[in-house]
Amino acid sequence: MTSGQKVYLHKIVTLNPEKFYTQDFALDFLLKLAGDSEKKRTFLTKLYKGTHIRKRHTVIDDYDKDPTEYTFYPKTPTLQPEPSTAVRNDLFIKEAKRLTLKATKHLLDDAPEFEREKVTHLITVSCTGFVAPGLDFYLVRDLGLSPTIHRTNIGFMGCQGAFPALKMARDICVADSDARVLVINVELCSVHIQQQEELDVQVSNAIFADGISAALISSHYNDVKGNKFILDKFATSFAADTENDMAWRIGDQGFLMKLSVYVPQIVKENIKPLMDNLFEHSDIKQEDIDIWAIHPGGRAILERCQEALDITREDLDSSYRVMEEYGNMSSTTIMFVLADILDHPAKKGNVFAAAFGPGITVEAGLMEKIID
Repeated sequence: MTSGQKVYLHKIVTLNPEKFYTQDFALDFLLKLAGDSEKKRTFLTKLYKGTHIRKRHTVIDDYDKDPTEYTFYPKTPTLQPEPSTAVRNDLFIKEAKRLTLKATKHLLDDAPEFEREKVTHLITVSCTGFVAPGLDFYLVRDLGLSPTIHRTNIGFMGCQGAFPALKMARDICVADSDARVLVINVELCSVHIQQQEELDVQVSNAIFADGISAALISSHYNDVKGNKFILDKFATSFAADTENDMAWRIGDQGFLMKLSVYVPQIVKENIKPLMDNLFEHSDIKQEDIDIWAIHPGGRAILERCQEALDITREDLDSSYRVMEEYGNMSSTTIMFVLADILDHPAKKGNVFAAAFGPGITVEAGLMEKIID
């Protein structure tokens, strides 16, 4: 790692909505909606079995109820007519406020040695809903933090959104040694599940899920006890002419994901050049990387990253574990991967982390995990 003022990612708390459904349950539910169409049933079975996801969490608790008890969908067996974007966003606002408060309170309560009045900055990250005043406002108010805390929202960037937040937090701490920064990610992807025939929508329905994370960053080693990351360098780039291969837009019945079959190959072609760019400005090389943290956007993406970086499935244990247990939680997912690595007592050393989002944008960072 490079010399200079060190900035620490001290602690990451991860949280999911209480409700979850197994992937087998989700498939059975959709097969009932598919009716007698053998072609559709075969496609759905292959798609859901191929995700290698075991379960996913959601703020929607209708799926195992009788239609007469639905609270999100219309009280019909077909879930039709589909909820409007306004209805979906209202659910996002309600649950995002509740869950971000719960996660951030857990973070602060779990670090009693840290004085919460020292928090100077709050960064929130989400691409799955909107509200103003923002979640940052409600967190400061409901946690009893100072109203003078500097608040920033990173919105609608997609699965790579955690990296701009971490880089911003690091830069703030480098510029002001007294700064303490909270970074809160909340993605409630399930509120945008839709019944459409397009492949993009079907794939999105099969992999995306809900998750929340809360993290504390500062330049003071002793702020929080325990294992931590040193945040070093960050890099970003995008692949030319790929804006239509992955996109995230607002529709009348929720947000719409554009996700082409070429995404894994595009990621494969672009992740190593970005990594090499990081190494050009660092004193470490690929052979010095001890830990790999790759956003598990899907099984094919992880496999293509293994090929591009010449690493093994075991090198991506944390990424696969998060994918299998939680699915793709957009920007929150990489924070779950980093939390898994942070909690693993046997892992320490240099970390290469990366995530991918609309553009197609590739974001990456170099870190160092230290054992405390």
